[in-house]
Amino acid sequence: MIISKNTSCQVIDIWQPRWKDRVVLIATYKVGTHNLIRFSKAKSMEGDWYLSGETIKQCPKDYNGKIECYAVPISKLEPLERSEV
Repeated sequence: MIISKNTSCQVIDIWQPRWKDRVVLIATYKVGTHNLIRFSKAKSMEGDWYLSGETIKQCPKDYNGKIECYAVPISKLEPLERSEV
């Protein structure tokens, strides 16, 4: 996904995906219109990833043991690029 460098994004830091079912758990209270996803512990998922708020909210809800989250399939993540315009 290419978005303007001036477009504000909600930055969401995630340790790593839940590999057993290949989903990313995103806390419901962190979801914005434009979401920049960064993984801090998953070496294979380096870089910035993009998910729109609409895409996230269409996914089923799950619990990570403490809070309610959206279970977003890894396949829905898009590499994020910032344009100069």
